[in-house]
Amino acid sequence: MFGQTEPPAQLATGREHSYACVMPFPRIGITLDTHDRPEHYESPTAYSTAVEKAGGLPLLLPYKSDLSLIPRYLDTLDGILFSGGNDLDPGAWGETYHPKAEPIDPLRQRFEMALLEEVERRKLPALGICLGSQLMNVYRGGTLTQFIPDQKLEPMIEHRKIENVVPRHAVKVKPESIVAKALGKTDIDANSSHKQAVNKVGNGLRIIGTAPDGVVEGVEDPSFPLFLGVQWHPERLHNEADHLALFKLLVDKASAAKI
Repeated sequence: MFGQTEPPAQLATGREHSYACVMPFPRIGITLDTHDRPEHYESPTAYSTAVEKAGGLPLLLPYKSDLSLIPRYLDTLDGILFSGGNDLDPGAWGETYHPKAEPIDPLRQRFEMALLEEVERRKLPALGICLGSQLMNVYRGGTLTQFIPDQKLEPMIEHRKIENVVPRHAVKVKPESIVAKALGKTDIDANSSHKQAVNKVGNGLRIIGTAPDGVVEGVEDPSFPLFLGVQWHPERLHNEADHLALFKLLVDKASAAKI
């Protein structure tokens, strides 16, 4: 009726939430991909869902933007999630692409390297996943093993997703790492969907987790509030407490940065 205030309709989100309105949600930027559709951006929904479940507000970052806009994007954000994707250009460490490589869009690599530079300058909390972890390492002057099966490691572990089979394996996390402190444990059961991994560790980084065959599964810079990369895909396991905990760590650090 005119002049009468109606209560707002409940939004149909497909999920029920009990959000508190005490303080704003930390705003977490998520990097995007295109894969085989260069005219479209793409982001698997699990990234946003995991950030949301952890108490953050997910916001997507278009990488075909002018690099001069990066400081403006970061002015609106409290943390960053560097997502997975295709393979970095190995020219960054003096190699050529492996025959099995799936090259990243050069515009994405260019944008995310510049984004990392500004994230580092601001010490903005950052979590890298799969490609994101590798990007952090290469940005810091590290290198990658381009095709793990070439290494013939023992014991033999399949790290790649083959057809629809996603392997899982143990990850041993170092007790002094931010991950072990957040989880209260040093053993994680992780999924695996990668053919590349950290080789030489970048400047200021330390290895915080390995698979049973010695493949690096995580790196961090302990001098930052959060500069953490993991090789597995915790967003795909956000219904498991150990993996959702990584997003809670990002959101908590982003919340602290707001204060």
